[in-house]
Amino acid sequence: MWIGKATVLLTFVHASDLAAYLAAAVDAGADDGERVDIGWDRPVSMREVAGLMGSRAEKKIKVWAVPSAVALAAGAVAGRFMPLVKDMAAMFGWFDSGRYVADPRRQEQLFGPAPTAEEVLARFTDELGTTQYR
Repeated sequence: MWIGKATVLLTFVHASDLAAYLAAAVDAGADDGERVDIGWDRPVSMREVAGLMGSRAEKKIKVWAVPSAVALAAGAVAGRFMPLVKDMAAMFGWFDSGRYVADPRRQEQLFGPAPTAEEVLARFTDELGTTQYR
């Protein structure tokens, strides 16, 4: 299930990778206050994510996409009572803009090659296979 366009390219990062980069940043050669984009080797669409995970799991995974306009409208109504819903709807609207794309060049200078989408999704699929979600 995805909110927004399943074909928009986005930069993803696995939470455990982000934690590792954060820990490594203590000893990295970054300047104080320097911004370092973190992500995979390239932006991917949710449809590509589903395809890569499905290939790894040997199953077809279909993305069910709820248009961001629907989320924005629901967010406008529900946001009166739950501000987080309005914020989340706005976030998915921003994802649809295609501007959620990192430049991993500095990440690679500091921490080595950015992981490929295939590598990360293989790890993630394996993690899911060892949990109750199976």
